[in-house]
Amino acid sequence: MSAPRHIVDSVESVLSIYFSNCRLKERAAFILCDELVEVACRDRVKQTMPRAAAAQLTFPDLLTHPTVGINIITPGMGRSVLDCHRARNDMQHNNPAATVDGQYCADAIVDATEVIELCFPGAKAALPDKLKVSLRVMRLLSHHGDARQQTQFGDAMQNHAWRGNHDRAKQDEVIVAPGARANWGIVILSEYVRVEALLDQVGVPPF
Repeated sequence: MSAPRHIVDSVESVLSIYFSNCRLKERAAFILCDELVEVACRDRVKQTMPRAAAAQLTFPDLLTHPTVGINIITPGMGRSVLDCHRARNDMQHNNPAATVDGQYCADAIVDATEVIELCFPGAKAALPDKLKVSLRVMRLLSHHGDARQQTQFGDAMQNHAWRGNHDRAKQDEVIVAPGARANWGIVILSEYVRVEALLDQVGVPPF
């Protein structure tokens, strides 16, 4: 089952923000990711109950609804998703300057895709290839990733000939290195075939 189009678009938005070079990108991606989880769960619940009733459910109610079925009591993905929601509420309502680090945000994004899969079984397999590759990188950067492979992939991205045999830059031009970590957003989604080859080269597991 494919996820609704607006869910897929939101996944791409979260990934694009995370891999961008904008200031406080982790904060923006983290907040949007939490909203993505809520929308996915509410869309699923709406399939089994009146929309007006579904609109009244709280975030924990949505996670634990029988059609979603996420355990938020014991440690695991459900508890992590709920903790992220509480952190997002605090960031938005109590501490507008607060943010999260890259790994914590990556963890939240990986968990969000698992929630989407629970809501719409088969959704991950139906994602566009560019998003599958991007999520494979995201999982590597999360706590699920291997530290050695993180380093090897970073080196491979840095050393890859992204620009090919272009002419030397003119005097008034600035060279932007797509392989530098801050600039991955230039190539992660648009050059996903080459990124996937680097992931395979390092031996990063499929998403």
